[in-house]
Amino acid sequence: MPNLHYKNETIKLDNAAGTLTDITAYLTSESIAGVQELMDQTTMSLEERTNLSGLAGGSASLAGVVNSTVNGILAPLIGNRTTATKTLQRASAASGASSVLRGEFWITDVEYSGSVNSIQTFSANATLDGVMISTSIAL
Repeated sequence: MPNLHYKNETIKLDNAAGTLTDITAYLTSESIAGVQELMDQTTMSLEERTNLSGLAGGSASLAGVVNSTVNGILAPLIGNRTTATKTLQRASAASGASSVLRGEFWITDVEYSGSVNSIQTFSANATLDGVMISTSIAL
């Protein structure tokens, strides 16, 4: 299988109406991470540690340029509490193969920044709520 390249990525995020919206053209970086917690079950009679699987989770971070599309999605979250998660989908395609990660995320922080004579930029972090779906079918 060929190596995946970011030029083959598509990143979509729910807009205010709950429709997945392609924001790839406005991103300068993105990452999705997963974590598997472990529970130590080592007893005093053992000489080596043993573990049980604990909770799994994930996070995502996005950064890019602010425009009307991104602003419509993220600006309402600056300084405001929300009761809604957002679907985040990351799809990669190379030589006909497709790899899709999709999940519901809480947007935990959003930052807009810039300076004189520069493009306004944003960064946003999110925490996975529930299961991250790994599939070959994009929405």
